[in-house]
Amino acid sequence: MHVLAIHGSPSMKRGKTYLVLERLLKGTQDAGAITEVVFLQEKSIGKCTGCLTCWTETPGTCVQKDDMADLIAKLKKTDLMILATPVYVDGMTGSCKNFIDRLIPLLDPHFEIRNGHLRHVVKEKYCGKVFLVSVCAFSEMDNFDPLVLHVKRAAKNLNMEYVGEILRPAVYGLSMKKVDADAIGGILEAFERAGRELVENGVVSEKTRQEAAREIVPKDAYIRALNRYFDSQIQRG
Repeated sequence: MHVLAIHGSPSMKRGKTYLVLERLLKGTQDAGAITEVVFLQEKSIGKCTGCLTCWTETPGTCVQKDDMADLIAKLKKTDLMILATPVYVDGMTGSCKNFIDRLIPLLDPHFEIRNGHLRHVVKEKYCGKVFLVSVCAFSEMDNFDPLVLHVKRAAKNLNMEYVGEILRPAVYGLSMKKVDADAIGGILEAFERAGRELVENGVVSEKTRQEAAREIVPKDAYIRALNRYFDSQIQRG
């Protein structure tokens, strides 16, 4: 299995998105998958202009000469795409949205009914499955709802199978000094196990997803720690 991870956090390897993605990919590798990570922050990807040239004048090819053509070529050789993004204002990062928008050259402009819904015709075979990895500073799981729905709907439009997600709320708890190290290790192990399950079973078990999302810092203590941190940063500034 070839796995392509699209990493959409501006923090790249410094951030919490990469912290959990790295462990998940270790699991996929241990299960025998060939993996590659693309950091969107390092790529030149222009915004879709809506010109539709890739549908009419140069079918399958965008007029913008940037890194997106190479990423589309990678997708055509990929079995599973992992989309990794933190929650930004109830959704994915801007770089992730640009990436998704720029996938329309994979589609044909003509319409068809697919699974009872009006969709664009799929031009050719490319990556058939997508899995979501996300983290959020807020504690409540419903903060992920708009992002999960967005990725599910994008997958339908692109004729890709959405195979699930693994989510980490209250993500700053993973770097708080007073949090039990074994608890943090257990969460990271859950992400690693998720990678193995994804390759071996095609899905991540509910038990693993719950372990990855479990509370390790009471909400009131989490709030106090975050507020102290930002107060210190404001004073330094």
